[in-house]
Amino acid sequence: MRFLILAFLTFAVVAISSGARALVSSPAQNGSKLYVTNSSGDDVTIIDPATLKVIRSLKVGHGPHGLVASADGTRLYLTVEDTQKLLIIDTATDQIIGEVTIGKTPNKPTLSKDERYCYIPLRGEDAFEIVDLKAMKVIKRLPAPAWPHNMYTAPDGKRIYLGSINGGKITVIDPATQSVANEIDMGAGVRPMAISKRGSPIYVALSKLHGFAVFDPDQKKILRKVELPPLPPDTPTPYLNTYTHGLLLVDNDRELWVTSCPGNALYVFSLPDLKQTAKIETGELPNWLTATADDRIVFVSNAAADTVTAIDARTKKVLATIPVGRAPKRLLVVTPKPAA
Repeated sequence: MRFLILAFLTFAVVAISSGARALVSSPAQNGSKLYVTNSSGDDVTIIDPATLKVIRSLKVGHGPHGLVASADGTRLYLTVEDTQKLLIIDTATDQIIGEVTIGKTPNKPTLSKDERYCYIPLRGEDAFEIVDLKAMKVIKRLPAPAWPHNMYTAPDGKRIYLGSINGGKITVIDPATQSVANEIDMGAGVRPMAISKRGSPIYVALSKLHGFAVFDPDQKKILRKVELPPLPPDTPTPYLNTYTHGLLLVDNDRELWVTSCPGNALYVFSLPDLKQTAKIETGELPNWLTATADDRIVFVSNAAADTVTAIDARTKKVLATIPVGRAPKRLLVVTPKPAA
């Protein structure tokens, strides 16, 4: 009898452990992949978010920059600076299935709500282009403030936002008419943004600010600025005054994660009270942030260390440091949705 009880308990422990492993490895089971652009190289590193291991490297041309995925996770759109291309990647096979020639120094793109059009900022031409993804060609180009850098689509799809570094403005675009609706002076270079699920507020990184601004797009004004803890007095001025470059909303917009580029760290703030709840050391020059679909793992690219750090979003502990290519910057977890 004692042997049978021990055998039963052993089986139960193994079953529970196996179940726990299955839960942790769920991203692999649903086909999730982490794509990392190596900005000083010619490839994208592809990582399994479940095992935190590199799957493969995809050659795309020198200077890969911005990423955006289709809502169903089957397509990844990538801009490449040096070749002036928009590439379309099948995420099931990781093969390039289409390309469109675009303007100079394309940065972070976004998609219209219906995914018919891709909007692309051209930092090298102070403009943005609109690509018709059905016709696979550029159909429109409009001027933008100097050094347009990142584009985002509002959750309801009724606005597209463009931030410009040297222009210091947020450009608001009406996708229904494919025209500029407004330009808002932000008082400093506009870097990456994180848009809340309700569409407001928008959290904005600004040049020279070691922290972020809370911006109301309806009132068209900054509500407040939040500074990260002070850096050591002898900290060199970062390139292009980029003190903060990565912003990420997680846990159903209950947390905001923020990079300190010269501080080699991440800071976590609770929302809406904006109280700092954690500091996490990263590799050198943390740049961009993304998370798994369930927000359980946050990834940050370390541009000067050629690595990606994986962090448990609940415990705020580092899970792994993953070597990638040269100067990794933009990264994105893509999770295909099951067919209806």
